[in-house]
Amino acid sequence: MTNTKKIINFFKTVMLYARVGLRGMTPLKGYVMARYWIKTNIFKQNIPWLMEFSVTYSCQCKCPHCSVGEYLDEANKKRQDELSNEQIKDVLAQAVKMGIPKVDFFGGEPLLKSGIIDLVGFGAKKGLYVSITTNAELLTKETTRALKKAGISCINISIDSVSGEKHDSLRGVPGIYKKVLAGIGYCHEEKIPCITSTYVTRNRIINFGKGAADDSQLTQIIALSKELKASGLRILFPIISGRWEKGKELEFTEAEKKLVMDNLDYSFAFIEGAYSVKNGKKTCQSLSGRMFNISPYGDVQLCVTFPQNFGNVKNTSLADVLKDMYNHPTYLKNKGRNTCSTDGLEC
Repeated sequence: MTNTKKIINFFKTVMLYARVGLRGMTPLKGYVMARYWIKTNIFKQNIPWLMEFSVTYSCQCKCPHCSVGEYLDEANKKRQDELSNEQIKDVLAQAVKMGIPKVDFFGGEPLLKSGIIDLVGFGAKKGLYVSITTNAELLTKETTRALKKAGISCINISIDSVSGEKHDSLRGVPGIYKKVLAGIGYCHEEKIPCITSTYVTRNRIINFGKGAADDSQLTQIIALSKELKASGLRILFPIISGRWEKGKELEFTEAEKKLVMDNLDYSFAFIEGAYSVKNGKKTCQSLSGRMFNISPYGDVQLCVTFPQNFGNVKNTSLADVLKDMYNHPTYLKNKGRNTCSTDGLEC
């Protein structure tokens, strides 16, 4: 890719983020975002950009690529250990006080969490840019409308294929594909930014970027997302964790990643935000201090795919746990790495 094309793609990505972000923006959220920029760029404070909050590991699906697959079997047994909604609200308030501007409610399936609409509303009223990542099975018209009223900024919906049969088979839930299509439509009706999300595997990029001969599954998913009037498409590379933990052969080579990155339409699609460019170098956001995960039980982790616990918000403030995490040998040894493969991290 030439430098000129890189610059063009960069501005396309900026415009995509702006288009999605501004639609879910309010004056209070804008203030919180501006405060974050001032603190991190002028006063050089190290504040994460995104708090990924796994509010439950319960899920209806059995996806083979699930990064938290090893937790799901014990989710029902440990449900009594999950953070209460009041505890979650307390953590959200602490995040705002620290200057963290964004939270994504994650899972499992976050819409299975009792009181999730109330949690979205609490975060939004505090000025957080609140998103939710869902498989859409429970994303009815009424739920979408309630999320809109609560102040949701963006809804991320997973889609694995343009074939309903294949999508349902991968998810292990008959009929869920139709609910995905309906959910994206409900978001459009309610004027909520909706990002579709898909994993790319080798079979999905066959012929990708070959012009008229491009009949790849990835190109078909991009076309479907545009047809459904989604706001954009998030692309995730295979992460060797969870149910894919023993699938080292699934991990993309740098050449395969380059193929995808060089041929994307960056005005609509973007590579998973786990990667960012810092000081001219592509780095993992979790290993550059820009994002972290909180488990349903309050454990603070660098990332949901790397379940080493650095503290728990049930008994320690969020600020103190993050301070300990970013001074921990595991983080310091791996800081700035550009891989999401967890087997090579130094602990």
